[in-house]
Amino acid sequence: MYWYVLFTRTGREEIAEKILKKHLDNALFLPFIPMSETIFRCSGHIKKELKPLFPSYVFIESNLPSIEMINKTKKLIFYSKDIIRYLKYEDTGDIAMREHEKNMLLKLCNNSHLIEPSSGVIVGSKVYIKEGPLMGLESIVRKIDRHKRRAVIEVDFMGTNKSINVALEIVEKI
Repeated sequence: MYWYVLFTRTGREEIAEKILKKHLDNALFLPFIPMSETIFRCSGHIKKELKPLFPSYVFIESNLPSIEMINKTKKLIFYSKDIIRYLKYEDTGDIAMREHEKNMLLKLCNNSHLIEPSSGVIVGSKVYIKEGPLMGLESIVRKIDRHKRRAVIEVDFMGTNKSINVALEIVEKI
């Protein structure tokens, strides 16, 4: 399966996803928005909220190669006011996501394309993830905000390094 990424108007990801689901053949195309579960404290209560992992982007999973994908979706994208264009690699011009990038996102996300919270400990200046999707991937953690219960991780995304926020609860500092 190939993954393709569409650039959308800011805040219009869900509308673009609905348009794609409505007008594309469900047997050939699976539009989705990778989400991140964030944890925060409000009025003394811990709350969870879902946010797009990559704001302004909608993904499509399909077994069609790039040329066929463009041919089947070009009219829909042209006439949509919410979908702007396909993302492509600058070096090759290809629109299909590279396997290593796709595999990293698959490793982080569950079957619903959601990154769930992780938990870990800090020993000295090192982070050790004890459970969750970041377990074993401590090397991609760039910054931790213990107060906001999140981490900034860096992943390859369409040929560039992208920093994204994910939920990370530090349960202990030694």
